Amino acid sequence: MNKKFDIKIFVMPVGACSYEKTWQYAVDLISKKLKERLGNVFEIKLIEIFSPESFSYKKIMEEIQNEKLQTPLVTLNGKIIQSGGKLSERNLRLEIEKLVEK
Repeated sequence: MNKKFDIKIFVMPVGACSYEKTWQYAVDLISKKLKERLGNVFEIKLIEIFSPESFSYKKIMEEIQNEKLQTPLVTLNGKIIQSGGKLSERNLRLEIEKLVEK
């Protein structure tokens, strides 16, 4: 497979007292598990809401501010696959596997 899947995870900023309690830690764990199961077929990026980078995703920011979408918000190749709830490596893997089968 040539093209990598583009995963973005939008989260609210957190003032955690340790790395193990951060969103980055959770994303790193999910990334590690996905790589073990699927290989290096994706790029994953954590984006904190209200960070300078987040404002380049105008539509997503508007939807979150208008409470139409919730964090954590996960996109796969630009398509929203999760809004709110808990981050799930399994759900993300299943979505990638569906695209691989196509």
